[in-house]
Amino acid sequence: MNRLPLLAATVFLAVGCGNTDDSDNKAECQVEAIDLSGCDRSTLSVVQPEGIWNTNIAFEDGYIGPSSIRFSPGDPLLIGLTMTTKQISPDTFYLASDVTGSDGGAVRYAFSACKASGPGQVQGVVRVCVNGAKTRQGTFTATRVVRREGEAEADRVELLGQVALPRGRPTGLVAAGGYAYVMAREEGLFVYDVKDPARPTLVSEQKFANEIFTTGLVSGTTLYVGTYARGLRICDLTANPAVPVCDKTILADGPVRVDALTKDGNLLYVASPAPKSDVIILDVTQPLAPSLVVRYTVEGSSPSLGEYPYSLAALDNRLYVSNWSYGVSVTDVTDVATKKAPKLVGRYGGPATSALAVGKIGTATAVFQGSDAWGSSLLALDATNPEAIVQRGALALRPEASLGGLTLSGTSLYVANYQDGLRVYDVSSLGTPKPAGYFNTWSETDAGRGLSYFEGLQGVHVADGLVYGWDTTRGLLIFRHTP
Repeated sequence: MNRLPLLAATVFLAVGCGNTDDSDNKAECQVEAIDLSGCDRSTLSVVQPEGIWNTNIAFEDGYIGPSSIRFSPGDPLLIGLTMTTKQISPDTFYLASDVTGSDGGAVRYAFSACKASGPGQVQGVVRVCVNGAKTRQGTFTATRVVRREGEAEADRVELLGQVALPRGRPTGLVAAGGYAYVMAREEGLFVYDVKDPARPTLVSEQKFANEIFTTGLVSGTTLYVGTYARGLRICDLTANPAVPVCDKTILADGPVRVDALTKDGNLLYVASPAPKSDVIILDVTQPLAPSLVVRYTVEGSSPSLGEYPYSLAALDNRLYVSNWSYGVSVTDVTDVATKKAPKLVGRYGGPATSALAVGKIGTATAVFQGSDAWGSSLLALDATNPEAIVQRGALALRPEASLGGLTLSGTSLYVANYQDGLRVYDVSSLGTPKPAGYFNTWSETDAGRGLSYFEGLQGVHVADGLVYGWDTTRGLLIFRHTP
């Protein structure tokens, strides 16, 4: 996922409220200024401020988003910023971070707990102040991230090999022909030889100035790489798949962001949240020279509400799109190459969605969807009749461990579950997915943990009987699942 993290949003909104007069010496983000009179503060005596916690923040202006708190190991952090104040006592849990805003103002993020539900969970008040004056207020819930109770490292999933990236963090991966192509934001593209999955070996790398790589798709001897704002980069694998020739682009003449790709026949579908919040449909009959068919905005979706196309799939002349709070949409794309007229035929409103997988379960068209929001669930939908999509099952995820991506292979659903690692579910019948294995990839002692809510196993890809995952710290992971 490439959604805007809470930290960036809150910093922008806090310092974007205009100049604040500090002549009154206001201090509304100090612990003494936060009214907790209605709280059961005696419960805070059980809190153990250790390890890494994930937190969900709900501001009174309607903004809701997750972040993280790190007590240890390493330097303490609050929403990714240096924790400058920590006051913990039997009746007090107060954390703050002080930074300088873009306009030079003094910005404080303050978290003061109201009560504890146990040693690793608190609820309370969050405030943002500029020059001592409150600019935003809301509530937060924070939970320490630990392994699920009773679980071992793995069940029915074997880790065959892994390798950390030489630089940066992975954002996408696709494997084909014995090579894994890993996208890594500003660091570009890393290519690994994975013919021996126990020993993935870096064979080439390349990056381009001012390009941030997000995702990828291999079709035949062509690799398509999505970028954050420069459209698609097209890589030719014909001469040497270990060293792609990535000298062509499309959609790079404007600030086109690409979050996901899928292909059906000679059509390539591109999920582009910005600038137009649309799905760009390309004809790739000539793989190295795609042509634009049409730019399609899902009818009824509202970008102002964050209803962007984040993930997509295509099956049987139907395009399926995760549109955040607008839900999953189904669009008829029959003869779209000639008619250039995609048409919405149904949607499932449900909870917010940023990831999906689509396939056939028996005669039914199955859609599995979830999101990277706090408190997400994995839903199983029957979209055989897209005009009347039916929910067949739901599996609640732990709020503190988000969903990064989904891949359906046969009747096995592979889920990248961030801090809960790789999760495998049996979906041979279209109902609530049944657990069929896991691998816990996350540990708070791993280097670089605790920077973000969105860390751990971020995505999953299946190729040639193996399961590939990309972890924000551990890099490329290669698994074998034994049902």
